[in-house]
Amino acid sequence: MLKDYPKAIVTQDGDSVLLRPATLADENALNEFFGEIPDQEQWFFREKLNDPKILHEFLLNLDYRRALPIVAVREKDGKIIANLRLHMSMAPCLGHVAHLRVMVHPNFRALKIGSWMILDCVKTAMDLGLEKLFAEFVAGVEEAAVGAAMKLDFRHEGILKGYIKDKKGVYRDLIIMSRDLQSKWSDF
Repeated sequence: MLKDYPKAIVTQDGDSVLLRPATLADENALNEFFGEIPDQEQWFFREKLNDPKILHEFLLNLDYRRALPIVAVREKDGKIIANLRLHMSMAPCLGHVAHLRVMVHPNFRALKIGSWMILDCVKTAMDLGLEKLFAEFVAGVEEAAVGAAMKLDFRHEGILKGYIKDKKGVYRDLIIMSRDLQSKWSDF
């Protein structure tokens, strides 16, 4: 599963970026990354990884069979500019599916890093023998991510009305998208 990492990509502005699994050694850089995500976006984190204690526990107890965190690291300075987590279940009835979550640093969103990471996640999921990927997005907040997912063959599965509640108590819809996976990368 991890034999293909690290993977080098080049952003639209010419920066070289490595995609690789996160490790405990990334704790400081990840604390910086999550600390730079604007407050108006942190409210919909599923895990409070912007809390240094929770992030430390997450990294200390990494189990790549359950959650595979991939970071995008700018080579010139080692800055983490994006984070993707592939969440898998150990339950036999759900062993064929995974959920992905992606967060790109605001200063790097126009560079299509998220699209690169989702595409890489599709390949990794296929290598793991998964059959379907799911992604969830907050309506009215993550429209660019929804567009990127659609370009990568994710389709709308449904909307959970009023499922998310923001800091001000406003209920928001949760968009659920999925992508069926092929058995081989050449089938993509």
